[in-house]
Amino acid sequence: MALEQKEVGIYEGEGLNTQQVIHRALNVASEDNDFLENSAWLSAVREGYLELPEYTDLATVTNLPNLSRVKLVVALVKSCVRNELGSRLLELKDPTGSFWATLHYKACEEEIFPGIYDVGSCLILRKIVLFRPTRKSGYLNITLNNVQSVIQKSILD
Repeated sequence: MALEQKEVGIYEGEGLNTQQVIHRALNVASEDNDFLENSAWLSAVREGYLELPEYTDLATVTNLPNLSRVKLVVALVKSCVRNELGSRLLELKDPTGSFWATLHYKACEEEIFPGIYDVGSCLILRKIVLFRPTRKSGYLNITLNNVQSVIQKSILD
C-alpha cells in the first residue's frame, strides 16, 4: 500500500505523500474542533482535495515569495470583514495554520457562490496569486476565476 502512495507536490521541494497529507488534515485537526466537527471540511477531505498533487497547505503558503501562484488551497473561512468597496477580507484556516485573503467584490455575490464568506464554509481555490506588500505580511487575492467551489457548513454542525 505504501508503494502505491503518490507524491503530493508541495512548493520548494517539500513533498508529502498521501498518508502524510491525510494525517495532517485529520490527526492534526483533532486538536481543533473547527475541523473535527465541520461538515464542510470533512466533505472536502472525503472528496480527496487534500490528496491532489497541486494541493498546498497554508503553512507552505506562508513561506512563498511575492507574486507566487498557488495551484490549490483548501481552507475554512475563520472570519470575514467587509470593506467600503464591497470586497471582503477573509481569514482562511486549515490544520497547518491561517492566512489572510481578499475576496474581490464580484466573487462576493451570494447568488454565484452561496456561503462564500460564511464563517465555517470550506473554500476550494485554484491558481490564486499571493501578494506581499512587506516581507512579513501577505494575502491571497481571490477573484471570481479562483473559486472552484464552496462547501457550505451544515446547519447541524
